Amino acid sequence: MKVTCRPFAGSTSLGSVSSRVLTYAGVVAAVVIVVVAVVALMMAERPERETPRDAFAELEAAWGIDSPDSRPQVEVLNGCGVSGIAARAHEYLRRLGFDVVNVENAPAFDYEKTLVIDRGGDEGIARRVARFLGTDNVIRQVRPELMLQVTVILGKDYRSLKPYGEVEP
Repeated sequence: MKVTCRPFAGSTSLGSVSSRVLTYAGVVAAVVIVVVAVVALMMAERPERETPRDAFAELEAAWGIDSPDSRPQVEVLNGCGVSGIAARAHEYLRRLGFDVVNVENAPAFDYEKTLVIDRGGDEGIARRVARFLGTDNVIRQVRPELMLQVTVILGKDYRSLKPYGEVEP
């Protein structure tokens, strides 16, 4: 009787084992290269992007304000009856970082001059608002129940104020 040696049905030759090892090593090397590239990109310094101007942050830094809730709260009243002037002052003061909490008509439309009223007891805030608007008409009428620092009553001189410049509203 003659006996022949044949390889088992599931066995492989030595050449196919080494090609599998090389294939697995190639895959591992490729994964390592990708991981290193991703980590390098994440750690690379990116050029500084120009951030948009944040008027609130600038005002907070200039005045030493700790939180957005402590921005000066202002109300703007139309005291001359010209349509749209209170809205324009509202936009202007908001761009400067003030928290404009109320915009409406004053009880009367007979104000000749714009008036800035200290309501919270810190006349410095009222004077800053007046300076930003371009007026020096500041008075003190502290009313803590109003829950704001400044009332602005726009008078018939509104065209001379900074928010309006030479352009009519």
